[in-house]
Amino acid sequence: MHALLFSRRFFAAITAAALCVGLRASAAADARDMVVWYKQPAQRWTDASPLGNGLTAAMVFGGTNTERIALNNSSFWSGNPHDYDDPNAGKYFDQIKALMTEQKFSEAEKMVDDHFWGIPKGQQAYQPIGDLSLSFDGVGDVENYRRELDMETGVVKVTYRSGGIAYTREAFISYPDRVLVLRITADKPGSVSVETSFKSPSQFVDKITATPGKLVLNGSWRKPGSQTNWLIAPVEGEGLRFEVAMAARTEGGQTTLTADSLRIQKADAVTLILTTATSYINYHDITGDPAAQCEKILADCANKDYASLRNRHEADFRGLMGRVHLQVGDAAQNDKPIEDRLAAVKAGTRDPNLEAWVFQLGRYILAASSRAGGQPANLQGIWDEDVLPPWGSKYTININTEMNYWPAEVCNLPECAQPLFDMIQDISKTGAKTAKTYYGAGGWVTHHNIDLWRGTAPVDAARFGMWPVGGSWLCQSIWEHYAFGGDVDFLKQYYPVLKGSAQFLLDIMIVEPKHHWLVTPFSMSPEHGYFDANGQTAVLSPAPTMDVAIMRELFPHCIEASKTLGVDADFRARLEDALKQLPPYQIGSSGFVQEWIEDWKTGPQGHNVSPNFAFYPGSSITLRGNPEFAAAYEKWMEAHPPRGGFIVSWGIAMWARLERGDQVAKCIEAYMGRGPGLNLHNQGSNQSDASFGLAAAVAEALVQSHAGEISLLPALPAGWDDGSVTGLRARGGYDVSVQWKGGKLQTADIHGLKGGAIKVRYGQKTSTITIKPGATVHLNADLATASKERTRL
Repeated sequence: MHALLFSRRFFAAITAAALCVGLRASAAADARDMVVWYKQPAQRWTDASPLGNGLTAAMVFGGTNTERIALNNSSFWSGNPHDYDDPNAGKYFDQIKALMTEQKFSEAEKMVDDHFWGIPKGQQAYQPIGDLSLSFDGVGDVENYRRELDMETGVVKVTYRSGGIAYTREAFISYPDRVLVLRITADKPGSVSVETSFKSPSQFVDKITATPGKLVLNGSWRKPGSQTNWLIAPVEGEGLRFEVAMAARTEGGQTTLTADSLRIQKADAVTLILTTATSYINYHDITGDPAAQCEKILADCANKDYASLRNRHEADFRGLMGRVHLQVGDAAQNDKPIEDRLAAVKAGTRDPNLEAWVFQLGRYILAASSRAGGQPANLQGIWDEDVLPPWGSKYTININTEMNYWPAEVCNLPECAQPLFDMIQDISKTGAKTAKTYYGAGGWVTHHNIDLWRGTAPVDAARFGMWPVGGSWLCQSIWEHYAFGGDVDFLKQYYPVLKGSAQFLLDIMIVEPKHHWLVTPFSMSPEHGYFDANGQTAVLSPAPTMDVAIMRELFPHCIEASKTLGVDADFRARLEDALKQLPPYQIGSSGFVQEWIEDWKTGPQGHNVSPNFAFYPGSSITLRGNPEFAAAYEKWMEAHPPRGGFIVSWGIAMWARLERGDQVAKCIEAYMGRGPGLNLHNQGSNQSDASFGLAAAVAEALVQSHAGEISLLPALPAGWDDGSVTGLRARGGYDVSVQWKGGKLQTADIHGLKGGAIKVRYGQKTSTITIKPGATVHLNADLATASKERTRL
């Protein structure tokens, strides 16, 4: 199934320029429109260039005398297999429900904090493996330095001159071959002299072994001494084992060994081939053999030269990144280094071309951090240098993990979501036990955090973690994958997961006494509090608006899936009946969409914007379908300008759905002014969610398909006067490419994978077009067919 989807998408991308005549010139305008370059080496983590294949990851700093390449493996975490469920928690479920019904919210929160948690209350953290360190001989003063990352090919290149010699380093991490490859060359024979060694947190190192042509780091996870972080649970016992293995291929020169390094002298060129592995097999089995894995991977590469390894890597990576090109702004700005461009932006100069690069960076880090066989992108994607990373660099599923995958479908990287689907399958199993243990319910549940060990019990504290719909939100990614691609086999495979999440909610919901609505008995609006009728600060509430909005996505998705698959008519009827009993959306006295079941006064607020879910990423409220509520969201957005980080990305998406290109531009400017580091990744706590989210939000400003139609340029950012985008996706199995000039649509090409009739909108103009399966329709600014339908061969 996934291979078929990939082949179709790849074929669609590589043929788009030839088929879309109106976009051919713009698509070819700058063959290096994804090359980010620098005039100096990285000084900090957020300056370095990220590489990854979803399993191994690296941050390349690009030094001249020394080089640091920081390494991660997506399955290297703290801790060990663990069942977080407290077998005694379930006895308190009915008591907490009773306190909530009596509106004793503070007492209910205390009981949750005292009795309704996992053992322990925290989870585990993503971990660094260490660094590959290079020390170069003979490098003095440097001139003509350049470091670049080609986001389309996933290759980092460093060039400079020293002592009259031009040096070049190229690095990439191959998904087909599972290796990091680093090639070092010079334009004068015998000029490459380098010592290679490994560094790792001291508590992890078991041994480092140097043998002719090979360097190996073996290690094991151990707790970090006296260091603590309350969001990361202490743990005893053995953890994961890992290996980093590197083979060195030299052309000329001599190699000598030390106890823990390789010294290569006066070579013409050196190629280093490195891989990483851990003992992780799955969330309950860590008996794997990392040494055997590394040995096999390096053996499989033994007969592949550098050109072969690079060609295989580039064909794979370009096959992902090359599907979407965004041309906007002044391409001549690409002649300037990022340091200068970003400094100008932070000083107040607008650079739409750089904004397009930040959009592509969001796509790039998804392609680099999330591939089949690896773990999902976590809070830092796949790149972490700390043993106590912010928030444990876990899977925080009250927004962050979901935002990581917002670009997967619309930005044409659907197969990159597979690790997320695999994790959801896992937690549907561990979460079934949690549902039974804590709630006495069927189906499955998870709350606001997940780790490598697939913990699904509530963690941290009631005001953060007592939220039983985290798994239900994750289910939206499953449905979106089907909605965009139309793969019925995929839907059949994951329908039990959707059903299980809905089953849990049906089992725990109660009829509240005041309005007789069907509600989740206790939950929270993520990281927000309120003042109850007695003026007391509270967090827990029945059926906050976000819960209702998530159910208004999940239940119809389950209903539609059961119809498509021809199963579960009785269960479908239960869902249809439940939908009629859910609390309605309400507009409170503030004029905003109400956040809770009652019009309570807002209390202590975190940084989430939970009630906005119904409008984006959900679609149970739409601009034209529910204008009164859309106006309330607009009023809310005007009163709550996004402050930074992922909130800005969500804000861009909200303004895009409101079709306010002026506000989209303001939010993009706000993000550019304080969000990106020199590597264009969000620098706040190194969180990747904002970078992922911005890519999805920009795509939403250019093409929308959530309201049963394809809307072209619904919220074109102000200042993006002329440009084009190729290869975005729309629900129903469509690829969309658009060209505009003077802020107005010029042409659009819509390719239908499955074909059919689809309504197309541009502003107030609409037209229904019919596309044959595998064909492309070319439209002009009036949405009229400007040329004959073309079928892709």
